[in-house]
Amino acid sequence: MESPVFVITRLVEGLAARRYPGWNADSALRYLPMADHLRRFGIRSSLDVGSGGRGLSLYWEGRVVEMDLVVSGWDLRPNRLAVAGSGLALPFRAKSFDAVVCSDVIEHLGLEDRLRLASEMIRVARRKVILGAPCGRAAREAEIAVDRAHRLSRGSSHPWLEEHLLHPIPDEESLVEEICRISLAQGVRAIVHVEGNTNLHLWKILFTLYVGGGPRRAAFMHSVVLLLLPVLRHLHGRKTYRKIFFVDLL
Repeated sequence: MESPVFVITRLVEGLAARRYPGWNADSALRYLPMADHLRRFGIRSSLDVGSGGRGLSLYWEGRVVEMDLVVSGWDLRPNRLAVAGSGLALPFRAKSFDAVVCSDVIEHLGLEDRLRLASEMIRVARRKVILGAPCGRAAREAEIAVDRAHRLSRGSSHPWLEEHLLHPIPDEESLVEEICRISLAQGVRAIVHVEGNTNLHLWKILFTLYVGGGPRRAAFMHSVVLLLLPVLRHLHGRKTYRKIFFVDLL
């Protein structure tokens, strides 16, 4: 006879899979505000730089070119064109897309490459650039704590957190200044609006629980977060793990 815990776990995971097929909880929290913004301003074509296999096309119905270094093995989606390439040298002509988005990529790069990526995004965008990334000292401290939990549980650093920790964490004010400077150098003016994304304490708690156990706990936590998305996506608060930079190009 199956235990009550096992039955409840399977029920939660099944509900999440049916309600949000193919979704990733972390990427949903990042992409849903971007998708809302694109809908609000009638954007029809976009480029998602560094999308991975679960990028913007899962959360927005418009036409998306999703680009990453490797795109093999991605599932087919009617609104997505998968392209292999580097954000440091986008293989597109200037002003090719209404909007260019990039979520949680720049923190993996050194300072010079961050500016190069931002420059390339501005170059190929006609109307909007949307850039999301963890920002600030508190976010870095949370990353260190979660990585420590991963090492205690699994004996090694978390793969993408380890890469984050190799570079300085992005700074909100500096990034806004650089976006405006790079835009002017290309002959356009940038108006930047910044919003917090994902409550810092919530992110730290959820990811500590997620990485601190085995694969079964991770799968269960992922399903719980998916089912709570209608609430969690609005619970940002004063301190957030991530900032989203909404840039209008004039």
